[in-house]
Amino acid sequence: MATEVNTSVAQEMNITHRRNDSFELKVSVTDSSTSPNTSFDLSQNQSGYVSAAYGIMPQYQAKMTIRKRNSQHETLNLYTYYWKDVNGDNLSPTLIQTGHYYGEDTGGSLQFGAGNQSHLYAGIYMLGSTGVNIESPIYIKAPSEYMAIDPGEYIYDFQVRRKDNYSSANPESGAIYSTWIYGTFTVIEDITQV
Repeated sequence: MATEVNTSVAQEMNITHRRNDSFELKVSVTDSSTSPNTSFDLSQNQSGYVSAAYGIMPQYQAKMTIRKRNSQHETLNLYTYYWKDVNGDNLSPTLIQTGHYYGEDTGGSLQFGAGNQSHLYAGIYMLGSTGVNIESPIYIKAPSEYMAIDPGEYIYDFQVRRKDNYSSANPESGAIYSTWIYGTFTVIEDITQV
């Protein structure tokens, strides 16, 4: 008798986006193992992290990768302000260069690390989730200059990294990765240029 096991929790969600428009997506994820389904509590910090400058080191971090179908070249990566416990540099995509967007450091009354404190400045923001039976969305966004990619058919996935205990000596110690969302990412031509 054959036995089959599927360890994938990923859900398919296809996206169509207009070239040169700012990208903004708000999505809610629930835990199907609870009754009734509740949102994940994504607001926790890694234990053992202490820093007044950065404030927090989130337990859940995420990366969304967009790449052209039938290609290994990544077109654009969007990140939570921290990915693998590090904040990287923003870089616009070109035909020969992968783009990276973590969010903005400053804005409004928030100064240092604003992308880690507010969905207004983050590439991916997950800290607003509360773990209760209400909508607590994940925000995914990129400014228009990062979305100036050629029209066509792309694929993407949204991967989450969970790490419960902070370790500066070994940032990958205890990290668990899982893909939550995947699908096609279709870019359509725009008429008005920015």
